[in-house]
Amino acid sequence: MRLKGKVAARFYGIIVLVAVVEVPLLIVSVWIEPNLFVAAISLLVLICVESLCLSIVIRNYVEFRAEGLLVVFGFMKKSIPYDEIIRISAAKVLWSSLAASIDRIKIKTKSKGDIMISVVDKERFFSEIKNRKPDAVTDLPQNEV
Repeated sequence: MRLKGKVAARFYGIIVLVAVVEVPLLIVSVWIEPNLFVAAISLLVLICVESLCLSIVIRNYVEFRAEGLLVVFGFMKKSIPYDEIIRISAAKVLWSSLAASIDRIKIKTKSKGDIMISVVDKERFFSEIKNRKPDAVTDLPQNEV
């Protein structure tokens, strides 16, 4: 089973902001005051940042597999065996993570530390984890169940 990753509106804002800043720089450096170096750097930044952000929007999901949880976040993939999961809890933090939203789920594992993800359907995620790993401790506020 696959659950779609959650993408916050501000993440889309980053995509737009980078284009709004870089495209005018590119135009100025090519046509108004030609500077090949600035044009190349602007184009490279635009392509890299937009590719990374768009890959996260397109490839952002959590998949429940027989052997464990597969987290796909843009170009990154992370497997978490169910027997490694100790605790799952709702979290709203800004730490770097495999999530494009602040509304996150913190997965504490035995050997891989804490992993943060974000899914559209948190209730279903918690329910599936409890079905596959009944002894995992869940700290989900009652108003979110």
